[in-house]
Amino acid sequence: MIDYSYKYIVIHFGEIWLKGDNRNVFISRLRKNIAAALTDIEHGPLELKRDRFILELSENSDVKEISDRVSKVFGISWFAPAILVNGNVSDMFGAIRKLASDLGNKPVRIVVRRSLKKGKDSMEILKELLALAIKEGVNVDKDSKNIISANITDFGTLVYSDKIKGACGLPVGSSGKAVILLSGGIDSPVASYYAMKRGLTPVYLHFHPFASNKIAEESKIGEFGRVLSRYSNGASIYFAKADLFQSAVMKMPSKYEHVLFKRFMYKVAERIAKKEGAEVICTGESLAQVASQTVKNMRASEKGIRLLMFRPLSGFDKQEIVNEAQRLGTFEISIKPYKDVCSMRLRNPSTSMSADLVDALYKKYGMAKIVQKTVKGISHSSWTI
Repeated sequence: MIDYSYKYIVIHFGEIWLKGDNRNVFISRLRKNIAAALTDIEHGPLELKRDRFILELSENSDVKEISDRVSKVFGISWFAPAILVNGNVSDMFGAIRKLASDLGNKPVRIVVRRSLKKGKDSMEILKELLALAIKEGVNVDKDSKNIISANITDFGTLVYSDKIKGACGLPVGSSGKAVILLSGGIDSPVASYYAMKRGLTPVYLHFHPFASNKIAEESKIGEFGRVLSRYSNGASIYFAKADLFQSAVMKMPSKYEHVLFKRFMYKVAERIAKKEGAEVICTGESLAQVASQTVKNMRASEKGIRLLMFRPLSGFDKQEIVNEAQRLGTFEISIKPYKDVCSMRLRNPSTSMSADLVDALYKKYGMAKIVQKTVKGISHSSWTI
């Protein structure tokens, strides 16, 4: 008797398939990331089959947990728990009937695709399957949204119904590393997600006003680390005290503080980037959302920064960012009370500072030395999934 239980998960990658001669580099990275995400879960071999991976399940595999982990691996367009049978129509139909029964005998649409281009074509096989379905009382409807797919390959036929959307994008690590400025607010965790989606390995940097880095580490910033680590198989966070900056600028007109603080953070981020081998600094800024994020102020704050500045939320409005934070599970953390140095409430902040003015203030208030001293006081923590 044929076992029609789920024995495999078929995993398809999308954007990677558009790559050229370096496609295998991306595929190799994706394979490592999938394996890393499933390190502590029992499963069988993970094999590459043309434009997909096939993950074999073992007797004790937790399919639900595996699916949850795989759904957070960037580079995957979709995946599905699958039944593997041989190429004959009778066995295919047996699997289809099992999945139709699991769907409560609701109307189903049967779809046949062939990766193996020999023998009967897809339409001939579909006609035979439909004839069997009608004979055996399977409720079929060509317009049904409940789709059961039979994908004929050179290693057997994969039959599945629960096609799950993946995280898409590029595998984390395929674009290098980025130092991501992580605040206690709503925006930067969402920006982190989109940086990872473009293949960047995150190295987080958080500035705080507390007496010790340990206080910040044990705050909600650590919660962010644990949530975001699910998308990158771990998280690394550097904690930097902002007290030296705040003391240095006490006599400076407050309307300039927000842009100078951005320059200060970028300079510290450059030091961390050099240590980590990163070539990108990522922020949660959205164009013109607040005073420091006008075009002129963003240009002034990043002058002299040698690394690529990446602002993945530039085109988002606030509600879109909030919606994404809720989807990712970071919103409830973000709205917890927190003394965040990045949320300064200034009276009449300047919206149009020149780069020359920021240069002059940077020099006048001794920011080069403040950056150096701040870097010396940084501590570092890591989280795993």
